[in-house]
Amino acid sequence: MADSGPSIAASRSVARPSAGIALHRYLPATLLLAPILAFLLAFYVIPFGVMLGESMSAWSNDPPEVQETTPTLYQYEKTWQRSRTSKAIVRTFRISLISVALTFLLSYPITLMMLRVGARLRSGILLLTFISLAASLIVRNYSWLVVLADQGLINNVLVGLGIFPRPQRLTYNEWAIIVALVHYCMPFMILPIYGALLRIPGSLWEAPRTLGAGSWTALRTVILPLSMPGVFGGTTLCFAVCASAFVTPLMLGSPSTAMVSQVAAEQLLVQLNFSWGSAIIFTLTTLTFLLVFVYALIVRRILKIDV
Repeated sequence: MADSGPSIAASRSVARPSAGIALHRYLPATLLLAPILAFLLAFYVIPFGVMLGESMSAWSNDPPEVQETTPTLYQYEKTWQRSRTSKAIVRTFRISLISVALTFLLSYPITLMMLRVGARLRSGILLLTFISLAASLIVRNYSWLVVLADQGLINNVLVGLGIFPRPQRLTYNEWAIIVALVHYCMPFMILPIYGALLRIPGSLWEAPRTLGAGSWTALRTVILPLSMPGVFGGTTLCFAVCASAFVTPLMLGSPSTAMVSQVAAEQLLVQLNFSWGSAIIFTLTTLTFLLVFVYALIVRRILKIDV
């Protein structure tokens, strides 16, 4: 018992320097992350919490029994019970998933080509990608309205080739929205995948071929799994952009192709129903996070790829 006091003191003296070392190690990273964490807290977490509270309140035109029982989940029940909002949610995720898949199928070959071409052509492709990022979304959508119009370029080509006897209605439908979303999202897919491919050592590109594997086998078994961090980042970013799209479906779609953001905007800005509009937005955000979480779980646990 006499030796217990010095041993405790010695353990404390050992613990204090280790705590100091840990603090010294993580302090720079904490200071670097502090601004972005403060920004997210002020402009995302707090507004998100306010929106959650608003979504559990009652609107002035709601039934009296709803107004008497707050907080309430009535707005969320209405979101799924009303056919317009439930169909808009399903339509939003359907359009988003199709857009992401098409964007990936178009972007991945471009990134592979960028690694094979010369420096000038590669720089030109990157320049076009960055210019596309800087272009106004409204200008892009107006351009697609012109290209897809009844007397637009695509219809004139289709009629001129004899594929259709007369111009087809290519605008104000889901496929017009998908085309515009794919065009908008391609830079967000190309850049992460290109960065991931650049980090793959040259020896790993040649190793499958020296073992007798063909180009497709090497791409499928080696290159694609190694580039999955970029693929995951690009697909996640594009899905979030597509799911929250508002201007593109508004300009190229119709009331029958309305997405969730349009339905929520109508409630918030036209009907002034902040409770239901907040519930719709919170539902969209929660489902988006849930799908991304399941996607990451599948990639990490089932495909055994670290992203």
